[in-house]
Amino acid sequence: MSRGLPKIVKSCLAKALDSALLAIETYNKPAIKFRSGGYIVLMNIAWTSLFHAIFIRRGIKPYYKEIDILRGMAILM
Repeated sequence: MSRGLPKIVKSCLAKALDSALLAIETYNKPAIKFRSGGYIVLMNIAWTSLFHAIFIRRGIKPYYKEIDILRGMAILM
């Protein structure tokens, strides 16, 4: 990992790497019956963590608020 990155970015990158490695490990185990589903879920987590790291590094929040017009409340998406 790079040195000058904030802790949260390093944490997201580590999570992305671990999730991707676990996805590949899960897919390559012959004893597991639901390999493709586990692979898809874990790779989705890996990509999400990677994009969070990129967004946070660029100063962009990885979520947005949508205001509910009927109730006047902010909803996190």
